Amino acid sequence: MVSRILRQAKKNLQGLNLKREDSTYSLTPFILNWIQDHPPEMAYESKSSETSFDDWKRQAHELISEKLRIIEPLPINEQKIEFHGELTTNGIKFIKLSLIALPGLRVPAILCIPEKLTSKASTVICIHGHQQSKENSSMLKKSRSKEYFGYELAKLGLITLSLDWIGMGERETRTTKFFLSLRNEDRRSNWVRFLGLDMIGLRITEVKAFINYLETREEVDPKRFGIIGHSGGGTISLFATIVDPRIKVSCISGYFGTWEHSLLAMYHCGCNFISDLRKYFELYDVFASLAPRPVAIVIGKKDKLYPIEGTKIALPIIKKAYAEVNNLDNFLADLRPKGHEFNGDKIYPFMLKHLH
Repeated sequence: MVSRILRQAKKNLQGLNLKREDSTYSLTPFILNWIQDHPPEMAYESKSSETSFDDWKRQAHELISEKLRIIEPLPINEQKIEFHGELTTNGIKFIKLSLIALPGLRVPAILCIPEKLTSKASTVICIHGHQQSKENSSMLKKSRSKEYFGYELAKLGLITLSLDWIGMGERETRTTKFFLSLRNEDRRSNWVRFLGLDMIGLRITEVKAFINYLETREEVDPKRFGIIGHSGGGTISLFATIVDPRIKVSCISGYFGTWEHSLLAMYHCGCNFISDLRKYFELYDVFASLAPRPVAIVIGKKDKLYPIEGTKIALPIIKKAYAEVNNLDNFLADLRPKGHEFNGDKIYPFMLKHLH
């Protein structure tokens, strides 16, 4: 009976012509139309001539911080810091430690301290990318994206701290029976969003917890913090710089351009999406809001995740913002010939200059 009905249906009900120019059965045409018809409401270039850059920046940072749902980390006396061993080799002391950033959220890290420090030193928070770890940053494991900045900056005389962010490295790397598997990044981000929080915001809380701890160490100059990250680590670095004014210089690799050409053009995991943010800003507006703070970026001309077409749109807008505050020298863009990988040739000197 059912098979006869199906045969009759196939014979009499026409299939949809999905190749029609006006076909809108997919969600994609709706999204593209919405983007075109709804430009960001608080874009830098659309601010009125009566609005000063400082006023726009303050409003932007307040809104971004609200969307990130930032939670202040536990105070130092409740972090329950643990040390898991140390090794001195090749002129660097490696210290493995962990702390509790929030109840139920213990974060491991590797601290790299140059062996021959003679005074308090600048410190850089190092944020690896997806499927990488603190060991990659510290050059204790090979990195497919060449993100060895934790080690390389320590060799240049800076203290570095590389942490594993939620779901990466030694954190939640095995399958668990707790709500299926915690390994899935999209599922984790959906859980957090379902609770009214934000995954990037939680990861920034972890960064803030380590800065709070580092301020108490005798080797660290508490007035000279920087941050560096690649890919997903670049995302965290960008937004952490907005949230935490203690970060004096930011170097971001593999996260630049426009969301229209990246997040909204291809698959990116759920942790990249901050609720409602595109309603108010494009990615280049977020970067522009950091002026005049020193910011350096690394862009791969063949980066398929953040295509160069978006970079061509973003760069002039950000340079305009830095020029408006008379600090164009505080913005560096290093366009590399390859794809989605890190290179420190130009941004390391930039970071050293601004953390002197």
